[in-house]
Amino acid sequence: MNIRSVGKKAVQIAGAVCLAFSWMGQAALAAGENIRVALFVDTGTGYRGVVPSVTLGSDSGLAIRMTGDKGAALLPVGDVRQARFSLDRFSVIAVETERLVEAQQVAQQLSQQKLDASIQVQPLGGRNMYQVVSGSFRTYEQAINQAEKIGNTTGTAPKISGPYRLEAGAFGTLQEARDWERAFETSGIPAHTVIVLQGESPSYEVWVGDEVSEAKRNELVATASALYPSFSYQKPDNQAYVVLEQDVVADGTEATTIPRYSFSPAAKLIAAPRGGEPPLITVEERAARQYRGMIEMSEYNGHLTVVNELPLEQYLYGVVGSEMETGWPIEALKTQAVLARTRALGQGSKYGVAHLSDTVHEQAYYGYGREADDIRRAVNETAGVVIRYQGELAESLYYSNAGGITADGREVWGSPIPYLGSVESNDIYPMLSANTWYLVQLLDRSIGYVRHDFIDLLPIKNGMGLQLGEVNTDNLNFRTGPSTTYHRSLFTLPAGTQVTIIAQEPEENAFSWTRGPYSAVEITEMINKSQQQNKAEPFSRPIGSLTVTERGPSGRVMSMEADGVRLAVSSPDAHRSVFRQGESGLRSTKFEVEQMGAYTVLGAGGRTSQFPQSSPQLLAVGGNGAGPIPVNGGSEDFLIYDGLNWRVASLTSKFLFRGYGYGHGLGVSQYGAKALAEQGYDYVQILQHYYQNVTIGP
Repeated sequence: MNIRSVGKKAVQIAGAVCLAFSWMGQAALAAGENIRVALFVDTGTGYRGVVPSVTLGSDSGLAIRMTGDKGAALLPVGDVRQARFSLDRFSVIAVETERLVEAQQVAQQLSQQKLDASIQVQPLGGRNMYQVVSGSFRTYEQAINQAEKIGNTTGTAPKISGPYRLEAGAFGTLQEARDWERAFETSGIPAHTVIVLQGESPSYEVWVGDEVSEAKRNELVATASALYPSFSYQKPDNQAYVVLEQDVVADGTEATTIPRYSFSPAAKLIAAPRGGEPPLITVEERAARQYRGMIEMSEYNGHLTVVNELPLEQYLYGVVGSEMETGWPIEALKTQAVLARTRALGQGSKYGVAHLSDTVHEQAYYGYGREADDIRRAVNETAGVVIRYQGELAESLYYSNAGGITADGREVWGSPIPYLGSVESNDIYPMLSANTWYLVQLLDRSIGYVRHDFIDLLPIKNGMGLQLGEVNTDNLNFRTGPSTTYHRSLFTLPAGTQVTIIAQEPEENAFSWTRGPYSAVEITEMINKSQQQNKAEPFSRPIGSLTVTERGPSGRVMSMEADGVRLAVSSPDAHRSVFRQGESGLRSTKFEVEQMGAYTVLGAGGRTSQFPQSSPQLLAVGGNGAGPIPVNGGSEDFLIYDGLNWRVASLTSKFLFRGYGYGHGLGVSQYGAKALAEQGYDYVQILQHYYQNVTIGP
């Protein structure tokens, strides 16, 4: 579905001193040119990234518009530079105190346990009371569950605040409503100024109570009537409304308040900057990124949903800058611009309320902060250009690095794609520019990795001709592999430690990588989790062998067996998700499995022994006839030399993955596009290298 065919009601912000919402009678972009990007959404069908509230800001001030079934109106918010937004539902008050420091301490306790917490201020009973508030929750039961977690964390007795309130009266001005709100609160009754929609003009009401049920709301009538009998207390009949509250942004003992707008699920709020060049709006909960366009907030699938709406080509500025680096060759950036545009247009209204998300589920979009002059130029000079196959938008597929050759469709999805065959790709740059790491052995025969610049080479070698070195810094991490991110530290080495350098390898990079070594138990746990997800029989004992049984045209793994049993996967590319620890799986399916516990030993008379055996004991005889002694002094890992190369082997079953490339490998390699651009190819030629039998144009 082409984005140009949807979004007839799209709202566009144009530059300068005043907001240029189309609904304000100002200039707007032509209909159909806007794209809607979900920053926070629960799709209900797999993708879920939500927050209980969102904080927006703009140096030029925010304009906020509410829409509902009875109309739409700008909210009279004044000069608001920052505000918080949430759905008006159930919430949990962890503590209520006159002491800001106490509220801060409780909020910090909750945050440390990853429990949502914000501080609100209410002038109850004539005193400023600080409330630590968590949530909003769709149901009372959800709020009760959260209250139990909070109580266990803080030792407090949380209470539930609900959305059942009484309308006390309507007022002609916002200030009049606020005065009566304060009067009720001074008398000890929770009260709120509420903005409701009445056609194109907002109306101001005061609602009292934060009750959790219809029955509790009815009980409040007598209490309120006794204090202020002149009002007729009744159930509000407005579906679209905004409750005005105050959140505390505290720095030490000083407290600054910002407005919170808690809106009903029947309303939508649209926020935009009042000016700026370009007009930008900050979303704190999205790593404080700044965005062009406007931010729409609504209830969708039961959660607060936050959508950035902006012109398609401006969206692409943020995508290209998020997917490639400024400073890359302009033709590579243009290649990315065409790919990103094709993918965006090909999503349709994927998430119902939005065309796509800002994550790599579609393509990364990190907003204005990733823009640059060359990136904007790349988007502008390819305006409207897309990739088509037989007149229809092609699948726009790209990734970081192909590892030297791209994938065939069968290697990724299990079926061919007519315009994407396996082609060579010059992706080696990341490996050539990577730091060097040494594989070393210590005097106690421990084997691991250290970065080369922390080792001074000594002017001597050992008896096998291996270079000796010395650690030149304190507390040097001795790691299981050549990276600080994916390989754990075994222990640290003091300065002056002597090492024997066995080999050198490039640091983990987009072209080449390693994972592991993993023990048999770890591998079995990974595989069994995958087997369970794929409704396949788990393994009842630690896995002893892991074998690639089929590879595709580019050498990528298509089928594997563990102890002779084929692994269950949803697609060939899913093999990289099988071997996952935490959030990290394998970078590609272009890998080899090195079984460190499997090797052949040549004995006397030409006899050979295959390991592993039932007994892991392995003895060696020294060159001077000494022995037999345990290899490597009895350590798990030891070295094998075949006359040309050294290999790390193990007395126990271990598995090391050595791979190439980063991503599924189907379509355009970003590093490959960079290399072709550096060789003088333009973006059309680059795309035609990776795509066959396609047309590239508007």
